[in-house]
Amino acid sequence: MKKYCVVSEIKPKSIKSYINHHKKIHKNSYKELLQVIKKSGVKEEVIFIYKNLAIIYFEADDIGRCYEFQKGFEVVKKWNKLMAPLFKSVHKFDNSKKIKTLEKIFDLNEQLKGKLDST
Repeated sequence: MKKYCVVSEIKPKSIKSYINHHKKIHKNSYKELLQVIKKSGVKEEVIFIYKNLAIIYFEADDIGRCYEFQKGFEVVKKWNKLMAPLFKSVHKFDNSKKIKTLEKIFDLNEQLKGKLDST
């Protein structure tokens, strides 16, 4: 299982909206999106907010394959369209363009085993 992290800059005026959409996703019409994400192969996805940055952490065997699977679903297209105006620059989470992930430089469990998987 590989670990990925992406940082996206949210427009300052859109932070509350971004947070509210994510906190209520399980209650609204995007509930299906959660199942699509899981079925695509994402084992873990956590989003943290720091100032106007969304820090998105993923665990998956291949995040590109996950995006490829997800892009065929209308709920994903609808969600991406809803989120796009909230960001300063938009990552296309559909594998149409390679998303720049952060470089992993430390992983406690891997270091304890004497190795670091840098992906």
